[in-house]
Amino acid sequence: MDDLVGLAVIFILIVVVGAICGLIALVQLNTLKQSVALLKAKVAELQSSNTAQKQTPSSNADTTQYQIPIVTAKTYKPESINSSPAIQPQVIAKSSVNAVKIKREKTSSIELLFNKFRTGFEQNWMTWIGAIALAFGGLFLAKYSLEAGLLSPVMRLSLGGLFGLGLIAAAAYLHHKRIVFEGFNNYIPAALASGGFITCFSLILLAYSNYAMLSPSVAFFALAVIAISASAMALRLGPLLAVLGIIGAYSVPIWISTGSGNLFALFMYVGFVSLSAALVAHKVQRAWLWYLLWAGHIGWYLVGFTLLKINTVWLMGAFALLSIVGLIAIPRLGLKLNIIEHRPHSLKRLIKVLPDHLLLLAFIAPLIFTMLISHFDMQWQTIGVLSIGLVLFLVLKNSRWDIWQGVALVISTLLVIGAERTQLSPNLFDDALFIFKNEYGLGLLLGLLLTGYGLYYGKKQSKRLAFHVTAAFSVFVIIATLYTLIPNSALSTAYPLWAVVLFVVAAILIKLAQYNTTLFQRFTYWVGANANITLAITMLLSDSGLTIALAVQVLLISVLIKRYGVPMPHWPIKALVAALLLRLTLSPWTPSYDVLTVFGLHWSIVVYPLCIALFFAAARCFKVSQLKVWLEGAALHCLALFITTETSYQLVGHYPQFDSLNFYEQILLTCNWLALGCVYLHRAKLAGTLAKLYQVAGFTLAALAGLFAIKTLLDDNPLFESLYIGELPIFNWLLLLWLVPAGLTLWLAKLVKSINAKATPFILAVAGGFILLAINSFIRQYWQGPYIYLSKGASNAELYSYSVIWLVLGAGTVIFGHLKNQLLIQKVGLGLLAAVIVKVFLIDMANLEGLLKALSFIGLGLSLVGLSWLFQKLRSRVNPV
Repeated sequence: MDDLVGLAVIFILIVVVGAICGLIALVQLNTLKQSVALLKAKVAELQSSNTAQKQTPSSNADTTQYQIPIVTAKTYKPESINSSPAIQPQVIAKSSVNAVKIKREKTSSIELLFNKFRTGFEQNWMTWIGAIALAFGGLFLAKYSLEAGLLSPVMRLSLGGLFGLGLIAAAAYLHHKRIVFEGFNNYIPAALASGGFITCFSLILLAYSNYAMLSPSVAFFALAVIAISASAMALRLGPLLAVLGIIGAYSVPIWISTGSGNLFALFMYVGFVSLSAALVAHKVQRAWLWYLLWAGHIGWYLVGFTLLKINTVWLMGAFALLSIVGLIAIPRLGLKLNIIEHRPHSLKRLIKVLPDHLLLLAFIAPLIFTMLISHFDMQWQTIGVLSIGLVLFLVLKNSRWDIWQGVALVISTLLVIGAERTQLSPNLFDDALFIFKNEYGLGLLLGLLLTGYGLYYGKKQSKRLAFHVTAAFSVFVIIATLYTLIPNSALSTAYPLWAVVLFVVAAILIKLAQYNTTLFQRFTYWVGANANITLAITMLLSDSGLTIALAVQVLLISVLIKRYGVPMPHWPIKALVAALLLRLTLSPWTPSYDVLTVFGLHWSIVVYPLCIALFFAAARCFKVSQLKVWLEGAALHCLALFITTETSYQLVGHYPQFDSLNFYEQILLTCNWLALGCVYLHRAKLAGTLAKLYQVAGFTLAALAGLFAIKTLLDDNPLFESLYIGELPIFNWLLLLWLVPAGLTLWLAKLVKSINAKATPFILAVAGGFILLAINSFIRQYWQGPYIYLSKGASNAELYSYSVIWLVLGAGTVIFGHLKNQLLIQKVGLGLLAAVIVKVFLIDMANLEGLLKALSFIGLGLSLVGLSWLFQKLRSRVNPV
């Protein structure tokens, strides 16, 4: 055991010494660089001044020439400096000196700390190494005496203890007599004391683990006394000894474990150590001592959850709340909590209050999480309520903690959820008074108390906006939570009470909004009133009513911002819209929405168009703003969801299941997504900073549409399989299968041209393929009916109709290209004509024989020559020489 301890200590010392040496070398290197730069600047300045003194004026020209270096560089323009070589040394020298001065002025506090530490180490490194050697000497002496059997174990340990105590006594004597230095610079006493405490600490562990001379309780107490004594002595000898004491004190439960799992004893010890460490850290004024204190205290607090039992829940809660008071409140507010601050702060400053926020979350978050996963009972309920009370009390003491009111509201909400999750009474809703019991009564009470708290203190301290936010939204959040938890069968009983509460709170907020002086107060109360009224109306509707209510809230907030000109940050509205879009996106694939109706219609027919209209109306409230683009994008997303889901629902009776799409759903999704992709790409031109996002969305939708089109072409092609496409000519599934995608692909090519011109020809080729398939399929459907698979064969009339129609289309394409002076269109038309001619002579006239067959080939050749001549003539007119 002692070998392992010795090796571990040696390894730690090597790492620490190496790190210290590295830091010293880095600081020295930076110092040398600064010194060299300063020396260079001074040498250049001396050289320039000596050169100016040696020169004497001999003529007017010389006088003019040698007066220039005497004038400062600020008198001249850049071009005059460049044209006068004599001025450059002085300008460079002065700029170098100024740069060095600025750099020295901006030396950070960290560098100053390192310099101070380096100086102390350079002056006293032999002292510290001597102290470490003394500590190891004591350990090795004890080890040697153990191996040689010279002394009994008691005598060996006693001598080692006397040696350690002697070092501590010597350190105290030297410090008391002020023999070396004074105050915290007294390194020799601190070094001697460190060696003594390490020796004593190691001997206690040796007596406990190797000789079994001490019981766990005695060893624990002895180690704690040594560690705390080191911390107490650090008040005189310096912060480095405090580090040893704090680490040693917090590590005692690791070395000595009684195995009893006594959580109360552990927390009592940790609390006592934290109190001692806090006094030391406050006395020596070193921030990093607080970090050690927080790490040790929170670490053992988290370990306590592993020992949690049903009868120690109150202990965990009490320890957490007392830790908040001791580690956050007292350091800020003083021991009597009388350092009060009421001045208002901006949201940005409230968020950046560190480390208070992180410490509060470190104690509250594990506590609430354990409550949610444990059996909820009166103990947890009491701890939650006490947590809320403590947080709100601290808010009244210091306005920098105003954002903690949101923490209190979150704890209240989680209390309601935790109570509902462990509700075991199956007949709870049979009693009409259930709304006043269990989680429903608790939630309503907490919501009203938080609202009253916000209204009362918001009136007394009107400039602290957090009070107004708490008053406006507490009841809304709590009742909205209860609304999501309550079964639909019990809602009719709870709704009258909840609606009355919401309307009363909304009336109070509206009344207060008329008399408040600041713009933010009026805005907050108006928004809160609208939220309460909207929630009351929502509860009359089905589950989709909440979505509509939130969308209405977005519009109302936008209208209020426009009406009152409130410079409100955009992120709350963006967060609300993002939550709405997530809800709208997931709803079609949520089982509870399968048969949901609104006003007798399927919910998506009502909700999606209504949200689209609300988002577009909200966007009109902002003239030129990124939020306008954001809201319009939300409306487009709703449009995409509506087209994607409702078309499939109306077709097959359910929303698209992407792993089992049928032929008709693939057609609809191809058209929908390709159209939406084009809309997003078109929207990207006006989206400003969101243009990249729109482009990514547009190309993604277009790519997905392309995959469905390829799957339809290869696997579900009506030309190869027996698939019903409709009875009517043109107005059948072929219209959506190939002709509509062809038009959309042409639009896509136009949109892509400004982004990537090289991809345009490929997209145009795809569009041409769609057009070719569409026209040929229309012709075949006219002759074959609702099934057009090729194995049915084709009549001569059908074959001739292909030729006639394509001949007309080819000629029309050539004429159109000629009128528009588009050579590419002309080439396409002439290609079509050539293909028609080849088809006529090789397929339509394949049954001809003898002279007719010969004449047909002669006619083919003449036609091709004629087309070539026509093409050349048209090209010469377009590009005259």
